[in-house]
Amino acid sequence: MHEMAIAEGILNIAFDYAEKNKASKITKVTLKLGEMSGVEVEALNVSFDVLTKDTIAEGAELIINRIPLMGKCNKCGKVFHIEQYNFFCPECDGILILQSGRELQVESLDME
Repeated sequence: MHEMAIAEGILNIAFDYAEKNKASKITKVTLKLGEMSGVEVEALNVSFDVLTKDTIAEGAELIINRIPLMGKCNKCGKVFHIEQYNFFCPECDGILILQSGRELQVESLDME
């Protein structure tokens, strides 16, 4: 389960920022998570809860903002939601160039 390693990375970022800002409590962690990131959200939530026990992040809320998988056609320039990993334009059969959907990033942290 690579979600445990991802949760560790997220918490390392949060703990570093908390230390730099002399925070005693992390109350919320907000992520940008792309549709094609390959992360299982439920497993990430469980991993996050397990890893925050007995830390300054215990009880912190994990907010996940899902980013859709979007592509822009290299021929006609239209932007489409990519479904079933079909990277061909439904209008002209051009190739869809990835615009979003692979994100995995800490967007914000709330601390006290």
